[in-house]
Amino acid sequence: MMASTTSANTERAQGSALAAGAPLGVRARGLVKRFGAVTAVRGIDLALPSRGVCGLLGPNGAGKTTTIRMIAGILEPDEGVLEVAGLDARRAGATVRSRIGYLPESAPLSPELTVLEHMRFRAGLAGLSGARARAAIDECMRRCDVARFAHRCAGTLSKGMQQRVGLAAAILGDPALVILDEPSVGLDPGQTLVFRTLVRELGQSRLVLFSSHLLSEVESVCGELAVIAGGRLVVHETLEAFRARASEGSSFVVETDAPPAGVAARALADGWWRSELALADDAARAEAVRALAARGLRVRRAGAEVRSLESVFVELVHDAARRDGDAPHGAGGGA
Repeated sequence: MMASTTSANTERAQGSALAAGAPLGVRARGLVKRFGAVTAVRGIDLALPSRGVCGLLGPNGAGKTTTIRMIAGILEPDEGVLEVAGLDARRAGATVRSRIGYLPESAPLSPELTVLEHMRFRAGLAGLSGARARAAIDECMRRCDVARFAHRCAGTLSKGMQQRVGLAAAILGDPALVILDEPSVGLDPGQTLVFRTLVRELGQSRLVLFSSHLLSEVESVCGELAVIAGGRLVVHETLEAFRARASEGSSFVVETDAPPAGVAARALADGWWRSELALADDAARAEAVRALAARGLRVRRAGAEVRSLESVFVELVHDAARRDGDAPHGAGGGA
């Protein structure tokens, strides 16, 4: 299933971006990365538009962090072609890296530097100086709401505020691509909501690649998502298409006061019985309820039960593992 599905999904994603006439923010073809005898990434093809937020999902060890680091220019692929903002990452590596803002799980801040000192340092790395640097720093700090902490040492800030400073630094120089690798780990609920709002705003003017192992987080900010398992791209599609997978797998659940004859039923704690019927057609479902009532059974509930997105994700990961003969954790220890 996975080999053909992967190819079809990749081609569909590429086709939709090109059909809309939008330039691609990232194009990866046949990316492979090995660490000794372990192949962490096994021939990934990926095409992402130049604007929007794309979630990169995968279980621990699936290869998503390795993929992120190749796109960010931290690691070089052993095989394949990678283009960012229309540039070949291998031939124009320095230029490509200058167009990427990267925020890992923990913002790389020196605790003894003030926020403003850190921003000035990062502006210099981005090639900004003088009035241009001051204007960029002011704008990025304003967008991420950290200006009021300009003279505080980074080490005195909360985890959430440190991540916002890290994001402000990542968008210095107006990068075409912003990469966020598990950026909200350790944030409290309020900090998470603020951070998600910032991410959505950024996606209106550039491509944001948002890596996470939490589907609920990806669902809250992303318009499309890619699932990596076992070092391979399993699915790349819009969030709506991914949600449709859950609807396609829905079952029709009825709860009755006694077990229906000839139907598998499970006893509930309150004495009622739950049955799941493989009926997709509304007319057939209505007829089933009438038939149960005609048998003298009381029906207190009858309706479709849609699978959770998490269950769809787990199914995709396990399908990939069965295909490759791997454990469901991913690429044999690859990050």
